[in-house]
Amino acid sequence: MFNPVPPGPGDNAYWQAVNASVGAELDITMTPAADYLAKLSTIIAGGDLPDMLLVSASLANRSDVLANLCADLSGHLSGDKIADYPYLANFPTDSWLPSVYNGGLYGIPNPRAIVGTVMFARGDLFAAKGLDLAPGSFDEFLETATALTDPAANRWAFGNPRGLITYVGNMLGVPNVWREEGGKFTNEYETEERREAVARVAEMMAAGLFHPDAASENINLRDLFGNGTIAIGPDGYAAWDILADTYGVDVQGIPAPSYDGNGEAVHRAGTASFGLMAFKQADDDRIAQLLNVANWLAAPIGSTEYMLRKFGVEGQHFEWDGDTPVKTALGSNETTVPFEYVTDAAPILGPRDKARVDAQRAFQETAVPRVLRDPSIGLYSNTAVDNAGELAEIIKAAELDIVSGRKGIEAWDEAVDAWRAAGGDAIRAEFEAAVDTASPSPSESA
Repeated sequence: MFNPVPPGPGDNAYWQAVNASVGAELDITMTPAADYLAKLSTIIAGGDLPDMLLVSASLANRSDVLANLCADLSGHLSGDKIADYPYLANFPTDSWLPSVYNGGLYGIPNPRAIVGTVMFARGDLFAAKGLDLAPGSFDEFLETATALTDPAANRWAFGNPRGLITYVGNMLGVPNVWREEGGKFTNEYETEERREAVARVAEMMAAGLFHPDAASENINLRDLFGNGTIAIGPDGYAAWDILADTYGVDVQGIPAPSYDGNGEAVHRAGTASFGLMAFKQADDDRIAQLLNVANWLAAPIGSTEYMLRKFGVEGQHFEWDGDTPVKTALGSNETTVPFEYVTDAAPILGPRDKARVDAQRAFQETAVPRVLRDPSIGLYSNTAVDNAGELAEIIKAAELDIVSGRKGIEAWDEAVDAWRAAGGDAIRAEFEAAVDTASPSPSESA
């Protein structure tokens, strides 16, 4: 969970109302997000698993946990059987793919928008300088960033060099983590385009377009964006509303242009599920009961269940202001039970200010047709999980050394070699061995 701890079920009218509607007593163990992986590992080591558990992608020995302790849900959700759970069936295929493992289906998704990370812009700062929110090439984007940067006014275009590397990579058509051709995998780090993206961002750093502390990564990027110190920055799609609501500013998304202005850039797809909600092995009746609970939690906007889960009981937890539900003080206190991290409705836009929702829709209409998916989603590599921290640190260190000017671009080649030796080549081999074993998701087979 990310919010303050709500009152427990005995003192929480909202929780009681949800239980009554579901027809079950939902006992939720709530853990702060920063502590979750440690808590999860302790629970698994103790052997006393709950009926359902959110399995982190970073969990060590994740494959053993899924195969030996968790239920394969294929017999309940494959083919026409998904029709028994219509709200789960409403999830898009992209959201189901991370639940696939070793030919089985080892959990239900928590669906998220496929657009993933967005390059956000302070629309008001762009408007004040008459700048276009849709630059047509890398050169135009660079001109825009230069126009926004004014150190004397404590303003810079950027604050996140590594996020900008990914964005420039989208302009150049860099793969989304992996490229698969004929069963053979090539990592993004091994492409010339990814190397070029690092070099271009290093040039932008040298030109003074970044906040002075950007290379240290020891800054609060959201606060700096909100107060106008940084005008452009990447964040997850959900941050669009968070930034606008928290700081009261005009937030816009900038789809990546093609590098040279010809053709279209790609938009790197995000992971379309927040974690994997696995089920403890149990008899079929128990699994069906749990799936019915999950189906209730996945009820879409417009349903009675959705309104209850999101806003609580009318008159107690929210009141209507015209056509907008507004939470009461009791609602704000009680409705923070993190049911949405068990599972949630398929993603929607709004309800928010119409101008903002229109801007979000316009961004998606541009970005989604260009979405580039990671072909390894739905496959599994032990090395990718167990060596994730070491591998990420090799690349992160090289990127920050290069963009800060401590090392030249030749350090990139050395880092890629080190990444391959430390596990990159092993991950490739494991994906290539697994590529033929992936099974279709319920959305594909229904």
